[in-house]
Amino acid sequence: MTSVVTPAQRDPGRWMVLFACIIAVLMVAIDSGILNLIVPSIQKDLNASQATIGLLSSISTLMLAAFILGGGTLGDMYGRRRFILIGTGGIVASGILSMLAPTAGSLIGIRALDGVFQAFVNPLSLAILTVTFDDEERPKALGIYGATLGILGGFSSLAIQFFNQSFGWRSVFLLTIGLGLITIFLMLRFVSESRAAGSRKLDWLGILLCAAGLFALIYGISQASGEGGFFSSAVLLPVIAGLIILGLFIGWESKVESPALELSLFRKPAFSLGALLILLFSFAQTSVFFHLSNYFQVLLQKTPVQSALMLLPLTLSLFCFSLVSGSIVNRFKSRTLIVSGTLLFALALFFFSRLISPTLSIWTLLIPMLLLGAGYAIANIPRMNAMLSSAPPALAGTASATNNAVVQLGNAMGIAVTVALVTTFGRNYYRGELTKAGLNSEQISQANDLLKKVLSSDIPSIASQYAIAQEKLEGLVGNYQAAFTTGVSQMFLVAAIVLILAAIVVRFKFRVDAQKLPTAASDSSELLHDA
Repeated sequence: MTSVVTPAQRDPGRWMVLFACIIAVLMVAIDSGILNLIVPSIQKDLNASQATIGLLSSISTLMLAAFILGGGTLGDMYGRRRFILIGTGGIVASGILSMLAPTAGSLIGIRALDGVFQAFVNPLSLAILTVTFDDEERPKALGIYGATLGILGGFSSLAIQFFNQSFGWRSVFLLTIGLGLITIFLMLRFVSESRAAGSRKLDWLGILLCAAGLFALIYGISQASGEGGFFSSAVLLPVIAGLIILGLFIGWESKVESPALELSLFRKPAFSLGALLILLFSFAQTSVFFHLSNYFQVLLQKTPVQSALMLLPLTLSLFCFSLVSGSIVNRFKSRTLIVSGTLLFALALFFFSRLISPTLSIWTLLIPMLLLGAGYAIANIPRMNAMLSSAPPALAGTASATNNAVVQLGNAMGIAVTVALVTTFGRNYYRGELTKAGLNSEQISQANDLLKKVLSSDIPSIASQYAIAQEKLEGLVGNYQAAFTTGVSQMFLVAAIVLILAAIVVRFKFRVDAQKLPTAASDSSELLHDA
């Protein structure tokens, strides 16, 4: 990328510009993943269904993925600082509304709008750094940017869960509100306005078609957590509608002069397979963070802070391996590294599926956590290099924005799909065990109602209230724990199989000519967004 700044034109306040961009992106990273860590608290307080929780957890990330291309284009056209300020103001407002949300349904709407505002901030922070630092200083700036975000992001889950445990889930949004106010001050004080040269039209119809199609698709998948499963009309109708709308989106993008999504990029195997891989990586990694956090809190009865501490080795593993992998990637072919890393990632998921149990400890999961960090870092750096360098120079920005959009889509899909899978697997196991015990459909329904009462109270109280032997209730809870564990275990196994299939496809179809690799430090900023 050619610098637009020369050493003689260096802004004396450029390092404060870097600090402002770091705080802005940290705000978005925390805001986009905040609900994944506090789901049990919200579900209990607002009495939300599993389907609602799945959509609630993924909606802001989904809207970020849908509108990130448009957010970057708007900033380039009308001012990058201006749209970061608009986006930050919207995130602050949505944080305040989230704290006041009376129902899970209202919170879904607030979080959907929040994702749109995130799309203004996410792609424009790096654009500001690009026009602020020259070619000589930019690597240093990106190194500080990536390392700082990695360290702060790694400990942000602890801060989230501390607020959640100490003051309730609504207080967690004070973190994004505070970071938002700091971002506004820093942007106004230290960052100058910038725009892209030339003129470009905004593909409003393409952006809206993409957003509508993705929303319908994710919404339909999230409804698979209901009684009807994946083949109910509540799932099939919105999924089919979403696929039709996305088909119209692709047709429109192939004809419009300035498309939101440059389809020509996907004709190159390195780009199309690179996009598929980061979609699957984000999908799998998000599911690990989301379901392990949920499992620790709901089944193991860990406090939110304890849950965050148990996940900290995974976060640190991802960050540390991303820093050291830069010295490895130059020694091997990109395809070899991508295949090897993907298989390590799959092996970690397989270990998670075998080791998870109601009696597990943090030490049990250390090895798969280390493997996940190693596999992700080894595969992702050459993947990103091959994907981005396959694009012509004129489309470098578009290729980067597409990569970021696919990351966010993978995060959203990871939550929606895996919540549905865990619920389906767990429900089938639970019903199967009760059927083996001789219960009919009506009795299974009564057992479900009784289980809900036990989980919201305690066994002795419910046993006394309904004159039921405690041993029977303990058996009911035991079946529930086994079903929960089975659901999470089988979901991890499915994710592992999908990654193995992806590794096979890469082995035989991946071709890349690029040799220059991005630095590990700059890659860690993408790593934070994935995590």
